[in-house]
Amino acid sequence: MPRCATGDTPRLPRRPVAQPVSQVLIIASAASASYYSASRKQTRKLLASKKEAIEQSNTVEDAANTITEQNDHEQEAHFEVPIPSPDGALPDDAVVPDDYSLQSPSRGSHVCDRCHDLIHHNKAVASPKPSVHSIRAFMNESPYKNNRVYHILDAADFPMSLIPRIHWALLVQEQRSKNRRSASEKYRGGKKLPTLSFVITRSDLLAATKDQVDSKMEYVRTVLRKALGKSGRDVRLGNVHMISAHRGWWTKQVKEEISEHGGGIWVVGKANVGKSSFIEACYPKDSRRLENMAEWIERQREEHEIPNQRQASLLDPDSLLPPAPREDVYPILPVVSSMPGTTVSPIRIPFGRGKGEVIDLPGLERGELEDYVRDEHKRDLIMTKRVKPNRCTVKPGQSLLLGGGLVRITAVNPEDTILAACFVPIETHVTKTEKAIEVQTEQRAYAGTVLMKEGIGSTMASAGKFDLKWDTTASNLPSTIAKAVKDKGIPIPKLPYRVMSADILVEGCGWVEVSIQVRTKRNSEAETDIYPQIEVFTPNGKHVDSRPPIECWNFIAEKLKADKRKRPRLRHQYS
Repeated sequence: MPRCATGDTPRLPRRPVAQPVSQVLIIASAASASYYSASRKQTRKLLASKKEAIEQSNTVEDAANTITEQNDHEQEAHFEVPIPSPDGALPDDAVVPDDYSLQSPSRGSHVCDRCHDLIHHNKAVASPKPSVHSIRAFMNESPYKNNRVYHILDAADFPMSLIPRIHWALLVQEQRSKNRRSASEKYRGGKKLPTLSFVITRSDLLAATKDQVDSKMEYVRTVLRKALGKSGRDVRLGNVHMISAHRGWWTKQVKEEISEHGGGIWVVGKANVGKSSFIEACYPKDSRRLENMAEWIERQREEHEIPNQRQASLLDPDSLLPPAPREDVYPILPVVSSMPGTTVSPIRIPFGRGKGEVIDLPGLERGELEDYVRDEHKRDLIMTKRVKPNRCTVKPGQSLLLGGGLVRITAVNPEDTILAACFVPIETHVTKTEKAIEVQTEQRAYAGTVLMKEGIGSTMASAGKFDLKWDTTASNLPSTIAKAVKDKGIPIPKLPYRVMSADILVEGCGWVEVSIQVRTKRNSEAETDIYPQIEVFTPNGKHVDSRPPIECWNFIAEKLKADKRKRPRLRHQYS
């Protein structure tokens, strides 16, 4: 059962406690988080049980206390810590305390109305996004000496989800240089600075197999180093991970790294990049093997006898972090939803028997393209599974439309022919440029699915002209030349053309691999760096960017060629 996105995890006590019903639930406005509606069935059951407990407590409390004291004395007289047997099993007379920390999470937890709508109806009221300075204030209150920040990036629009100047904004250690004598730990003001690791989630969107995704690791480091700017020059970037929570790719390595590091594990990133999914896949769950169960039982008994030390943090009005919850065998993880801004406050999840805790932080502001999309089509912008597109040809005088006019791509030179592989989950359409302009400005009806809200056509503006300055001729050779180069190892011959490419990123949606074939000049020495260009039009001229080509289309092209070489199945004729 997921943890409430506000960090609240209300639980039912083992015994009835005489307290006012108004103190059971947190009352807030109906549109905000942490609001528990009294009309919900789950809330009515909880209120009814509390009311019944209060009525019965006056007559039964004395008798229950007497019986409980007698049982406690009998257990203390006969209780002994069980000793594990050589084969690792507990003796039959092992006493497991009746505690919710040892129970299965199937029993459920009471969540607020907002989390209930997220889980069951996939809808929620938008929550305010914190600033990067707020995240830094949260980290300054860390109770641990050793802290590590996991910056979550989305593979669909990598590296657009990178937080600018993150080392300075969060006051973390800069990346280690290639000098082997570079210090692994840095201090400021007598306090050890947190370390930083980058995690690219949803890597299964890039390719079909784990090996194909792994082949893009060096590309990811190169693009990330360039995106970091001056702080990314001459650094190792050995702390970059590509994982897939859906497929379970490389999650084990990250999970072991978190478990070994301990301390404060801070999960930082922009909204809807997969932070909660990362925690669900990489949280270091303790298996609680049977030979360690005796130690666990003894520790739970000691904690039960010691007064709750978390009450001090509950009463601290200046504390930005919520109180640390009790560590459970089956922890309740954060709510996972495709809606942006699911987490509205820090969520602390302890692990390793006090070794550390994972803190899920709210997502930072991200340029929301969905603000211009109709409510019934907002989920269509999210790439939930790998897209296998067909490579479309945009001839001279034509343009490429995405999402019924939400994005338009046009060649600056009207004589250029564009090859585009659209790795986006929305509809693509190639039409004449004049018609594309009319469709985007809502002057002509679109036959397909229109994602834009009414009136958005007037906000369409140019997002800029992007140079296709990366030469991908070697990846687009004719089949005969490519086979000779691969089999015989001969160099690529001089060709009368070059294929120039770039990736156009659509924020939070995906990317488009764009290529244009240009003629090679005869006098190569006189050739200047004049690259073919494309112009992109979006609402208010935002939400797009460019990067070097990742060339994921090559994986699809190789698969299509392999399918053509397959022999047809033989049909057996029976007489």
